[in-house]
Amino acid sequence: MKTSFFQTATYRCMLYPFISVVLFCYEAYLALYAHDAFFRPFFGDFIAVIFAYTFFKSFFYHTNQYDTKLAAVALGVAYFLEFLQKIHFLEKTGLIKYKIMSMLIGSAFSWLDIIAYTLGYLSIIIFLKRNHIC
Repeated sequence: MKTSFFQTATYRCMLYPFISVVLFCYEAYLALYAHDAFFRPFFGDFIAVIFAYTFFKSFFYHTNQYDTKLAAVALGVAYFLEFLQKIHFLEKTGLIKYKIMSMLIGSAFSWLDIIAYTLGYLSIIIFLKRNHIC
């Protein structure tokens, strides 16, 4: 029986880095050019967890064993960055003067961000369950 291209390791090897780059570009676009009340603050945070998952998955593409753990790590990273916002990490360390740091870490804590991160995590888990990956 022949294996299709979409089932090969080569395809999976390229898939997750490609998705990561696309999501990173989308996040950068939102950070630089979107100044609305929904897409940048909420949808951007929702996508951020999916980006982190696909980035981590780029290194573990050969196995599905760690998928739910990678999703949890992505969520944990998002929560940690939100925690840094809560304690005003950038202001306390003097890194606030670097715009790139403000874009990467964020500048204001919000419970809506926590909800968006959680929904991003749940969407990953639902995707994995529906596709019988975990």
